Amino acid sequence: MAEEGLHSWWVDFGDPIYAADSAIGAVRILAHHISDGGATGVTLVGARQAEDCQYVALLLEIEVERPQELAAPIRGIEPVAVVFGEESKPPSVLALRPDFPETMHQNWSPEGYPRALCIDDRPWQEARLTNTPADFLRRIQLWLAKAAAGDLHDQAQPLEPLFFYSPTTLVIPRAALHEGDQPTELVGFLRADNDTIIIAQFANPDQKSMPGFVVVPVSIPPQGMRRIQFAPQTLSRLIDQLKATGFNLDALLRERLNSWAGLGKDAVRRLNARIAIVVAFPVSDESGRTAHDLRAFVTYECAGEVGVRMGILAHNNSGEGSSAGFVRTFGAVPETDLSMMRIEPADVHLAFDRDIGAAVSGQVEPDSRKAVMVGAGSLGSHLATNLAREGHFTWTIVDDDILLPHNFARHALFPHSMGAPKAPALAHYVGGLIGEPANGLKTNILTADDAAQAVLAEAISDADLILDASASVAVSRHISDLTGAARRVSIFFNPEGSAIVLLAESADRGIKLHDLEAQYHRLIQTRSDLGVHLRVLGDGLRYSGSCRAVTNRIPASSAALLGAIASRAVIEAAKVPSARVSIWTVHDDLSVSLNHEDGEAVKHITLGAWVVSYGASVAEEIAQLRAESLPNETGGVLLGIVDTSRQTIQIVSAMAAPMDSTGSIHAFERGVVGLADAVNEASERSLFQVRYVGEWHSHPVGSSTRPSATDIHQMCRLTEELRNEGLPALMGIAGDNGVFSLMLGDRPEDDAREASQ
Repeated sequence: MAEEGLHSWWVDFGDPIYAADSAIGAVRILAHHISDGGATGVTLVGARQAEDCQYVALLLEIEVERPQELAAPIRGIEPVAVVFGEESKPPSVLALRPDFPETMHQNWSPEGYPRALCIDDRPWQEARLTNTPADFLRRIQLWLAKAAAGDLHDQAQPLEPLFFYSPTTLVIPRAALHEGDQPTELVGFLRADNDTIIIAQFANPDQKSMPGFVVVPVSIPPQGMRRIQFAPQTLSRLIDQLKATGFNLDALLRERLNSWAGLGKDAVRRLNARIAIVVAFPVSDESGRTAHDLRAFVTYECAGEVGVRMGILAHNNSGEGSSAGFVRTFGAVPETDLSMMRIEPADVHLAFDRDIGAAVSGQVEPDSRKAVMVGAGSLGSHLATNLAREGHFTWTIVDDDILLPHNFARHALFPHSMGAPKAPALAHYVGGLIGEPANGLKTNILTADDAAQAVLAEAISDADLILDASASVAVSRHISDLTGAARRVSIFFNPEGSAIVLLAESADRGIKLHDLEAQYHRLIQTRSDLGVHLRVLGDGLRYSGSCRAVTNRIPASSAALLGAIASRAVIEAAKVPSARVSIWTVHDDLSVSLNHEDGEAVKHITLGAWVVSYGASVAEEIAQLRAESLPNETGGVLLGIVDTSRQTIQIVSAMAAPMDSTGSIHAFERGVVGLADAVNEASERSLFQVRYVGEWHSHPVGSSTRPSATDIHQMCRLTEELRNEGLPALMGIAGDNGVFSLMLGDRPEDDAREASQ
């Protein structure tokens, strides 16, 4: 193939050389592979070396396997140049036919250059590990064959970008691309530690720093799966190319330059900054998918100089009237000449926000449900930051504590926030992640004043989910009692930081946090592997002189690991309507085990001023103990949780009769052997939340569960015994078909209250 039939770039590239004489080893290796017959369908035609001797290009003729019906006009033999240079960069593959067609998967190339083929989408540092001459040439042949057949783009792949890599990157807020009635005003600043990154932000009149760029976002009509053929190198060519798509960039720039020139002192900021034009290309394919490919083009000269070239502005040499160095022109407008105003392309990244977080973490769509989280400590901070990074929730965070030095051993925030209120500081951080405001309330949910209560009430009323990360039993019960439809989830570490616990209400709130607290403790009492779950090892760390200034010794790695599990658990729990109690335990070998039970139905019985409750498994446990002793009566003690402030008793479990108990068809007398130790062990196992709350016994087959005279006498004695503790006496009677009656005696002068299932 004669060189005169090739793209003019080839002749201009450099002088002819023998490939075998090249100083670049990769050139010699590829040339030898072809000359030695190792590449079927590939012919080495010639080689050229650039004037600076840093680059060498090989001219190859590639035989293409083509279908009968061509999707693109690919010829049977295509001339291709392979350009070698720095080892740290991949060889470039250029189609040397001047009329080579526009196809998908072509890399960026400047105007006047051949089309560049994207034969490998892997980073070169990875691709070079397995690169061989044979593999490299096969990729070129395969690319050309797929282009001919129209198979370059797989429908499973993301939509094809219009341009590719450039050395400069612009980061822009997503909201800047959605203009309202007023044009978006953006300014950009170079990072001090990386002069290839431009950070764009909304213009702020109070901004003290001089911006390096004024950023102009542009959105053009949908283009289909087409590229703008070559990256323009001058402002006039960009205007021409966008005009072909139906967008008048010239008019927009004139409008902006006029407005900037009228900003008074702010004219200095705008007119002495370079212009970064961000173009949003809506790309769509034949299946109807649409995506925005974003590219920026940055002027080499400042906005004022662009205005001068466009005839809108003139240089101000008088030293008066404008400190910007430019003034508006009046009268006849000179002819516009932008052909010499160079621009450079820049990659565009959207600033991190909810949409990016959701997409990167594999979410189908962003999650903007409203969440109120109580507790902004170690666990709360990990929950909020993890979930915000995944695009979850619109946040209200409640905590009255401040960040102290010891907090940063486990907290997700950083020491520059030391002394700040936890809730506002965490809300500010989370809001920065999702790109939306988050609300931080410095208040105690238990003791909030009227103004704070009003704000809290509104947030809770509007919430879709309420998260309790306070590690406070009182707060958890308070949240459980609050009215409202929002589902509640409580998450907390165990004392030694080896486990994370999740209690999730049912979606209809039929099973509430307070009910699940009892079921959690029942799980601890009944699972052998949870015997030391609430164990406290050693002394806490005293971080100040106060007697209450003590924190648990939990390493940051444990907090981060458990916080990550909790974050995932919250989302998974919210997906199902059922309540759940889950405990994840991290063992010494870093394996994780799960104890889980679905939340169960709970019966609440009002007895005088008190409410007694128990779950279905407690009733089943009592029925089973009765069945095992029939035809004789049996019994034992009831363990549970007492809240005197709320006047509630939650039965957690029923103990079997001690070994010295006696039972017959007509009577039962509970023994005492081993009972005190068993009750103490249960109390210690629960970190003293579970205690003795009363007695239970069974009646024989065919008998009712109404208390006998003996039962009433025992009830009176039990009431008297518990009087000094300020607690009511509770007695349960089990009968046929799972019937379970309860009696409660509050004070000796009161009648016993009775209810049955």
